[in-house]
Amino acid sequence: MATPRFKVTYARITEESAEQGDFAESGFCVPYGWRFPVPPQDPNDPELLLTLRQAYSMCTGLEDSGSWFTEIDGEQDYRSGDVEIKSIHPPKTITPSSYARVRRALGIGRKSRY
Repeated sequence: MATPRFKVTYARITEESAEQGDFAESGFCVPYGWRFPVPPQDPNDPELLLTLRQAYSMCTGLEDSGSWFTEIDGEQDYRSGDVEIKSIHPPKTITPSSYARVRRALGIGRKSRY
């Protein structure tokens, strides 16, 4: 059985971009702080595919966003005021039951129906 692979994306929000309701930069990230802004990085590059353990080690305080998991507060650079929020994206082929198992593994409670 193949190991499921996850992607971690980031969005950097500056004061100026927040005023416009947008983000200043976004892309993919991998362990050890490497960032690949979108474009030019190919989203199907095998280098971007991580195990759940690797993806989880890059994020803190996650919530269920419906089809991926997003940091609640992100990480703030106190010098510039920029905030970086990361998200873990499961494989597109994940089943609802596997998604629920991943959610439990990440320590996220059951999503309310209401």
